Amino acid sequence: MFKYFGYELADSSYGKEYGYEDWKRWDLETPHEISICQVREGFKDKEYCRGALGHHDHIAFSASDRKDVDRFYRDVLLPLEKEGHCSIQDAPCDCPEYGEGYYATFFFDRDGFKYEFVVNPNHLLKMNQRKVDQGSGGKG
Repeated sequence: MFKYFGYELADSSYGKEYGYEDWKRWDLETPHEISICQVREGFKDKEYCRGALGHHDHIAFSASDRKDVDRFYRDVLLPLEKEGHCSIQDAPCDCPEYGEGYYATFFFDRDGFKYEFVVNPNHLLKMNQRKVDQGSGGKG
């Protein structure tokens, strides 16, 4: 999934007690990094509870357009689900409850963490306005 989003596996280690993967994007103005870590031994008996303190509700990644969402679903999610790495909650669909033009696919990893890949026109408008404001010396 992270390769599709332009991330590169920068480092990883899998030991007996602890393992991790560091995924980075080097092409942006500031390096972006996502670290995925195995649960430490003392916490393995704790169940994940979506939205609880210290547990995320879900992570959303932004798509460039609707075709990008469809392509990600077809080329990444369907094969990952077939291999047992995720379960798809929703195929790409319109989600008017989140805003006009909101189009997304939702899925869970094997641990039950929820993810979303979305094109959100409101986000794109804000991003473009920010660029205009920054180009004119304003703060967006």
